[in-house]
Amino acid sequence: MTKKHIDKDRLRVAKNEASPEAGVMVEDEVVVIVTQLFCPNGHNVVDSEDKRFDGYGGIRLRVGDGTKEGDVVLSPFHGDRRKEGISFEEGTRLSLKCPVCGVELPEFARCTCEGHGMLRKLYLTKDLDDAHVVALCDVWGCPRSRVIDENEIFSEYLDGNILDKDES
Repeated sequence: MTKKHIDKDRLRVAKNEASPEAGVMVEDEVVVIVTQLFCPNGHNVVDSEDKRFDGYGGIRLRVGDGTKEGDVVLSPFHGDRRKEGISFEEGTRLSLKCPVCGVELPEFARCTCEGHGMLRKLYLTKDLDDAHVVALCDVWGCPRSRVIDENEIFSEYLDGNILDKDES
């Protein structure tokens, strides 16, 4: 994989190895690749058939702004802002849903972005464990996604990377 797409200013890897249960790979001690990701109903949203991102399947989501709705496929590389599919104006607040069952992704925490977004969670394990999640902001263009593994949520909160749901 070429590393030119990775936002190195915002990428932070807490350790060299990911949890064996989570669908995450760590390459070259700096590249985090999400290989499985589940909605609250247990559907894997990583499109493993279509290997469009340097040989890896992307993360498929149904997104909409109330006027239009469609699928977007995000790069599985943490910190890589590449995406394909439907597009919106930068800063648009969106609904994020599972493309299989249509369930809205649950709230995780308030994002610290200028768009006052909400981080929505997908699970890294089939047992839908809150200790292993990917948190995506629901504001189009916000780069502040998070891969949280083995209860790193407390560190993220203390570092100011996420806020309580009620904070603004």
